[in-house]
Amino acid sequence: MKELLLGTATAAISAVLLLFQGGPADLVVYPYLQNPAPTGMTITWLSRSDAPGRLVVKAADGSQVFDEMSKPVLAEDLAYLSTEMDSFPEGKPPALPYIHRVRVSGLQPGQSYDYTVSQGSTDFARQFRSSPTDDASVRFMVYADSETEPESTGKKANWPEPFGEKKRVYLVDQTDGYRRNLEFIESRKPDFIAIAGDLVETGGEQRDWDEFWRHNAGEWNDIASTIPIFPAVGNHENYAGAGGGYGTEAAGLAVKKFQTYFETPPNGTGESAFDDRFYRIDHGPITFLTIDGSDGRPDKSASDTNFLLRSDNGNGEPFDFNPGSIQYEWIERQLADAKQKSKFTFVQFHHVPYSVGPHGFPAGRGEGLDTQSGQPLRILSPLFEKYGVAAVFCGHDEMYEHSVVNGIHYYDIGIGGDGLRGPSSGPDGATGRKSANANQAFLAHINAKEVWDGKKLVEGGKHYGHLEVNVSEENGSWQTTISPVYIFPVMDKEGKVIDWERRIYDDEVVIRR
Repeated sequence: MKELLLGTATAAISAVLLLFQGGPADLVVYPYLQNPAPTGMTITWLSRSDAPGRLVVKAADGSQVFDEMSKPVLAEDLAYLSTEMDSFPEGKPPALPYIHRVRVSGLQPGQSYDYTVSQGSTDFARQFRSSPTDDASVRFMVYADSETEPESTGKKANWPEPFGEKKRVYLVDQTDGYRRNLEFIESRKPDFIAIAGDLVETGGEQRDWDEFWRHNAGEWNDIASTIPIFPAVGNHENYAGAGGGYGTEAAGLAVKKFQTYFETPPNGTGESAFDDRFYRIDHGPITFLTIDGSDGRPDKSASDTNFLLRSDNGNGEPFDFNPGSIQYEWIERQLADAKQKSKFTFVQFHHVPYSVGPHGFPAGRGEGLDTQSGQPLRILSPLFEKYGVAAVFCGHDEMYEHSVVNGIHYYDIGIGGDGLRGPSSGPDGATGRKSANANQAFLAHINAKEVWDGKKLVEGGKHYGHLEVNVSEENGSWQTTISPVYIFPVMDKEGKVIDWERRIYDDEVVIRR
């Protein structure tokens, strides 16, 4: 299946509109949507000054339904590391921005609204849609591992050739790959976008977050201004790089950047440190659960997903997902409730539990083991089976791999904009080991065979992409269609990329209830 790109013109028109209205000089991050509900939506933006901004929301008939001034707060956690100073003229980074967060209330379910943020001389106008009723169709997108960083420009991902050259690099750099992916996502007008971790390359480096928002609410695209993002914490959100790696204090500072940018529904734990790390959103007929699987207990055991990380909430309570933990008990309560109330339940977290990638081996140190393994999260599989989860979305191994375990669909959709890896185990695996994933149903590296005509790639291969999930009712029954979309680089006979197409791997899944 193929579809020509339609999103580029829309993005260009949006950029011209913004400039016409006074330009983005007053905005560090354009207004973006968070925490959608049938009667509410949060709109967040970051400004250069501490002046309050004004948010006005109007219904489709032009009537004003909301008008409120923001209360800006200095975003102290968005400071640059000392190791980033050399990237700025004379070693002087931009001043800390101010964050504005306004909760819009009094909305009607499933309705479109126009909104305008007035900040200084800038009037930023866009549209959003409130969450639908539980009998409405829903479309959402999922990807992982965008891993933005300024260094992505000009940096091409390694692109191992199936059963051939292992040092081959991709056709475009990571910045362009991610930009094209978002353009196609935007053209399909989803209700929301879920990102299963590793949004940025280094969670502690502010420049990497700046890059993320250039793509999502900035100069390159403002997709998050019209489509809410549901984020998950990945290992890279816990990583401070040269600012302290995975050290406890450094990881805490890195995650605070994540928590500064995002607002999610309260999880009811009463622990502020748990905010935004795991949460539930009911959207029309579905429940979408986000889990934090970035650290397990006991530390450095077969139950730990990151031997280098030891995170806690400041009171000694780790961010664990294993039985007996606060999060595990919360997960089971939410799944039990969703089974009674929702047509379909979906789950996302970062570390894929079934994989032939480098993190598909058991947790441990030494030959055949991995210190950032996804296998410990298999402890949650019985819960997913018991409560009828439809699909689990992950990343971490930066491949498109689909596995089926006791009827539950697991996806590694880590092809948002960073790596395009080949397998580490199984046929053509880099380690020479037998497959670590007997549940594999599809692996792009092997199952999407590359077809070349001289220097021109005609079809197949590993590419940047995402999952498109459509939930709808037909003839009295509900169904979910999961389509693995890849963004295909159309080439001329000399091998130059001249266009892009939306294509779907031969691995589409339909789940009926």
